[in-house]
Amino acid sequence: MKLAKGENYFIDQAIAINVCKVNRMKNISHQNDLTEIEHHHDFVEIVFITKGKGIQVISNNEYEVSEGDIFILQGFQNHYFKDAGKAEMINVMFDPVKSAGLVSDDIKTIDGYSALFILEPSYRNRMHFKNMLHLNRVDLAKSEYVLNGMLHEIKQKEPGYELFLKNKLEEIILFLSRKYSQISIPKAKSLVRIGKAVQFIESNFHNNIYIQQLAEMSFMSVRNFQRIFKEATGSAPNDYLLEFRIQHASKLLTETESAIYSVSEQVGIADWFYFSKAFKKKFGVSPLAYRKQNKLA
Repeated sequence: MKLAKGENYFIDQAIAINVCKVNRMKNISHQNDLTEIEHHHDFVEIVFITKGKGIQVISNNEYEVSEGDIFILQGFQNHYFKDAGKAEMINVMFDPVKSAGLVSDDIKTIDGYSALFILEPSYRNRMHFKNMLHLNRVDLAKSEYVLNGMLHEIKQKEPGYELFLKNKLEEIILFLSRKYSQISIPKAKSLVRIGKAVQFIESNFHNNIYIQQLAEMSFMSVRNFQRIFKEATGSAPNDYLLEFRIQHASKLLTETESAIYSVSEQVGIADWFYFSKAFKKKFGVSPLAYRKQNKLA
């Protein structure tokens, strides 16, 4: 299994964005092209099928795709493309972890963002979810116009091209998020609703959050919300919230001098003894030991 490393795809490591076109019929490819080789990577990839059709294989499951189909590939997904000679595609690659602030927090609050970029990729892996975002000819043409502009900037590298790429990446993400929120397929609509709950959790984790509250904002009964949330994320709502709190706490422990009880309060856990127990269960060591082992210089 090949690992596609971002360092081989991002020209400027300070802004981890790249756009590549693949068309076997016209002999259009790019360096480190792994389209037809099973691989995974350490960055996010948006694949636009701009012409033709083929089969995208993700985690050993096959999905027929054709012109206008869009799918998101996260780093944990093994994938490759079958019959690539019958299709043309444009791949947008970016790493929001390596390049902090690449996707602004405002973009993440847009309906459809969490569903498309966070929930659907993992849901597809676990549930063999066949639905994917599909753009009509007009919307695909709009996307191609933006993508071709990004390709031109990458080739020319004129002053300010980094800012141009960042702005256009956000434009594409915003556009696709809006389109995903308009999908009428029931499962996709449920993912959008759960995505709103996920976004609320991640923005308000330091406060008290109740299942009833999340269910109401998702327009579901508590029972239905809990079932669909677990299907979408792989975790029960309370477990997801605790996991997010503990992960955030790990950053506070290494990046600040806050006392353990203060870190516990900052992530929304009033009982610091419970916090310490949950933290040790996750990382295998106490919060204090974790700080000593991972403290940034």
